[in-house]
Amino acid sequence: MADCPGLLHLAQMADGGLARLRVPGGLLSAAQARAVADAAEALGSGLVDLTNRANLQIRGLSRDAGGDLAEQLSAAAFAFHGEADRRRNILLDPFSGLDPREARDLRPLAQALDEALIGAAWIGRLSPKFCFVLDGGGESGVAATPSDVTLLATGQGIVVSAAGLASLALSEEDALSAALAVAACAADVGPDARATGIPETAMRAALGSERGPAGAAGAAAAPLRPRHGAMFPSGGAVAISIPAPVGRLDAGMLRFLADVAETEGRGRMILAPWSAVVLPRVRPERAARVLAASEAAGFVPVAVADRLSVVACSGAPACERAREPARALGAALLALAAAEPGRLPEGRRRVHLSACPKGCAGSAPADLLLLGASERSGWTVHAGGAPRRPGPALDRLESAGPAAVLAQLAD
Repeated sequence: MADCPGLLHLAQMADGGLARLRVPGGLLSAAQARAVADAAEALGSGLVDLTNRANLQIRGLSRDAGGDLAEQLSAAAFAFHGEADRRRNILLDPFSGLDPREARDLRPLAQALDEALIGAAWIGRLSPKFCFVLDGGGESGVAATPSDVTLLATGQGIVVSAAGLASLALSEEDALSAALAVAACAADVGPDARATGIPETAMRAALGSERGPAGAAGAAAAPLRPRHGAMFPSGGAVAISIPAPVGRLDAGMLRFLADVAETEGRGRMILAPWSAVVLPRVRPERAARVLAASEAAGFVPVAVADRLSVVACSGAPACERAREPARALGAALLALAAAEPGRLPEGRRRVHLSACPKGCAGSAPADLLLLGASERSGWTVHAGGAPRRPGPALDRLESAGPAAVLAQLAD
C-alpha cells in the first residue's frame, strides 16, 4: 500500500518522524493552530509544513510520538477516525463563501464528503493518496490542482470529473454520490488504485453518465491563480491571504496567526494550497496593519509573493535523497527579494527547487527549475520544466545562492 503519513502513522525522514495532519476544507480555529504550535515544539522540531493540498505536517518527531501527538491535538477538537485518518484528502477552495464570483459555496459539500468518507465501509481499502478537489468556480482555480476526483461548480450544476471523464450533477447530493462512487470503485480495484486505474465501464457507471470529457471539465485545466493580500470586500470586512515562505511555518508563526485570527479574523483561518493562510473576516482599515505585522513575524511581503512564487521540497538535511538544501535556498531567495526588491523579475515568475527528480513539492512546470540529484551535489538549470519532465539543461550550478538564482530569472 502507498505509504502516506498520518497522525499515528509517521513517515521516517532524515530529520525525524513526520506526521501529516489532514485539515479537510482547510479550516482551522485559532485554538487548533495554537495546539499544533505547542505540539510541534513539545514533541518535534517546532517546524510545520503547509502542504500544496492545504494540510499540515509536523516535523522532527520521535519514532513513537504518534500517540502523544494525537492525544495532545484531540484536546483542541481535532478528530481522528482510524483508517479514515490518512484518507480524508479533501482540498477546498480557500475562498469558498468569500469570492463573489463563485457559482456555488461548496463548504457544505466538503463537510458532507468528509463525513461520508469517515463512515464508508470501504475507506480502509482506499489508497491514502486518493484525493478530491472542490472548486466553487471562483477566481483561484483550485480545480487545476491534480486530483482523482474534481468537483467544479458552474452555472448549470456541479461537474464531477475523474480520469478524463465527467458528468454534470444537478444537485450537491448527486455530486456527492458520484464522487463517493468513484472512490468506492478505486477501493474495489486495490489499495494502491487511483482514479486512472478504474476500468472505464465502472468509471462511467460511477459518474452516472455515458458522456466523455465535458466542456466544463476542460475549463478546470486553467492554471491555479494564487491570491495574496486583502481582497473580496463584503459586509464591512475583507479576506486577507498571508503568504508563507516556501510553505514552512515555525511555532512562533503559527501562534502569530492564532493571535491575529482571534483579534481580527473571528477566530478562524483557512489554509491555502499555494503556501498561504487566509483570514476570512478582517476590517478593511486593519488589513495593512495585519500584513505589516505578518512580515515582522516571518511571512513573505505581498509585493514579493505577487511577483515571485517559490516552490521547494524539503531538501537536505531533512530528506535522505537530497544533497541540496532546497527549502532553505527557497527561503533565502524570498528573503533576498524582500530586502532588495530591485532583484525581483518584472512580471510574475515561478521558481521550483527540487533536490531530486521525484518532485515532492509538485509536478507543474515552472519558469525556472533547479533540479538536484541524489548521487551528486549541485543543480541543473531548466526553463519551463518540471522535476519529472525537466527538458534540456541550460546550465549547471555546482552551488547556488539566492543572488545566483535571481540572476538566472533575469537571463
